[in-house]
Amino acid sequence: MNFLAHFALSNKDKNLSVGSFLGDFVKGRLSGQYNQEIEIGIKFHRAVDAYTDQHLLTRLSKERFGTRFKRIGGIMTDIAYDHLLALSWDSFYDEPLSSFSKRVLEDVLAYKSLPRKAENLARIMLRKNSLENYKDEKFLREASLSLDKRLKGRTPIIEAPNKIIAVKKEFTPNDPLASNT
Repeated sequence: MNFLAHFALSNKDKNLSVGSFLGDFVKGRLSGQYNQEIEIGIKFHRAVDAYTDQHLLTRLSKERFGTRFKRIGGIMTDIAYDHLLALSWDSFYDEPLSSFSKRVLEDVLAYKSLPRKAENLARIMLRKNSLENYKDEKFLREASLSLDKRLKGRTPIIEAPNKIIAVKKEFTPNDPLASNT
């Protein structure tokens, strides 16, 4: 779910970016179905997820959303982290988020062996400029609607943007970026 963070950690390496993207689509053992560099990216994605999922700060972030959101706390945390990264992008990276967003998704789509679901999602993300738009609260709401349809309304994910925005404002009450509607 936290595509922006995974792409950012790929450090402009096309194969690492593709593998990092595929990390949410390729399950099980890797046995050479992808070239070695792509499989390294998939392993990197899995290692990042394993590390962050067990990290104390991530666990505390999930808990901030409360028991109502326990089942989807990981998804909400991923969305919140990408939102915060997009808002503060210029503080960490020289390449503007707009060009980075376009470049990495074009790199992914240039790889000709993407699973259909991954290719479809990458095309949608490029068309909607999803990575850059993570900074906008309106986009968080649209993404939440999309997730709600995929999850068939079985979770309170539709409420996630308001909860993420409320939690963010607790930490940044005087920050002009804290209310980016």
